[in-house]
Amino acid sequence: MARAPINGATLTWARSVMHLDAQDVASAAGTTLERTLAFESGDEQPTLKQLEKIAKKLDRTMAFFFAPPPTSTDVPQTPDFRGRGAEPLPPLLAREMRRAEQHRDTVLDLQGAPEQTARVGSINWDTYRKRASELRTHLGLREEFVPPENGQNQVLNFWRGLLEHHGYLVFQTTKVPLSTFRGLSIQHDSLPVIILNGSDSNNGKVFTLFHEVAHLANKTSGLCDLDEDVNEEAIANAFAANFLMPYKQVTALVQTLDGEPSDLASKVAARFKVSFLAAGIRLRTLNVIDDDDLEFIWRESDAVWAKSRADQKAKTGGPAPWRVRYRDLGSTYIGTVARAVEDSRVDWMDASYLLNARIPMVRQMFEEYYRTEGSNQ
Repeated sequence: MARAPINGATLTWARSVMHLDAQDVASAAGTTLERTLAFESGDEQPTLKQLEKIAKKLDRTMAFFFAPPPTSTDVPQTPDFRGRGAEPLPPLLAREMRRAEQHRDTVLDLQGAPEQTARVGSINWDTYRKRASELRTHLGLREEFVPPENGQNQVLNFWRGLLEHHGYLVFQTTKVPLSTFRGLSIQHDSLPVIILNGSDSNNGKVFTLFHEVAHLANKTSGLCDLDEDVNEEAIANAFAANFLMPYKQVTALVQTLDGEPSDLASKVAARFKVSFLAAGIRLRTLNVIDDDDLEFIWRESDAVWAKSRADQKAKTGGPAPWRVRYRDLGSTYIGTVARAVEDSRVDWMDASYLLNARIPMVRQMFEEYYRTEGSNQ
């Protein structure tokens, strides 16, 4: 049986940067832990079939394992603002972060760097309200502006598209539990990256989107779950709440309302097209409700969304795989690859690799892009 003379140190490196144990690799390859460790030490060589499975597990090409290991990691390093101590990065999330960086490189190669990124100065407890107003100005929005769209998905797509038009790159993930993270950001002076958890509600993603903008304004990456007990997270929450629900507009609305804290949050959420939780955070920054009220709203929000997710999973069927991939990659990235194929700068095999999809799925995504976005380019 043909054996692959891989570099064992490269296998060890790839497993480590993807936060996987040797047993994870062994299970993927259909072999034992002892044999996998022998692959890493160089005492044994995997079969070509085993190497194919290992490469898929580690999100690499088979050829990668024949070269010496790189000198540095290619998984972005992000400060963990989740307040959970030294909890390791989940392997699936490490993969998504690495792919997001690859996608960014693709956009830079095929399209070039944006002329500028809509950024504001550093955000802290003294500046968050001013910075939120500044970002609205950079994006060309009046203080009273609320997206005209009504559907949650449409509202998310509006904000996502507006940020991408102004120099950000936004992706979503699939199959990472919401309890792991709500969003993360990868700092770059040009074309910074934001990743949203696809398991969240669309309104929840909108809030997380601008929460991550706050981290990027402070020139830092971040792995976040919006925990109010973490100072950096609380500041980012305050910024996002002020951006989506400007002070004058929300205070004027609150003066006309009465009821329990959860009722107030529901009415604010409906007016500004934000999540129930985002509205609760905004009311807390205005001292309309207290910490206990916000904690109740947070728990209620999580419970409602957990039930909604359970109901969705209980239904038969679901969106086609290409639609999920389109959602995760977004029209900006897919459009960049589609136009490169159209201009013969890359071929269909390249597009298949860049979109991590087989050619029939690539065609479906391109058709959707030209149907919904391409005519506006």
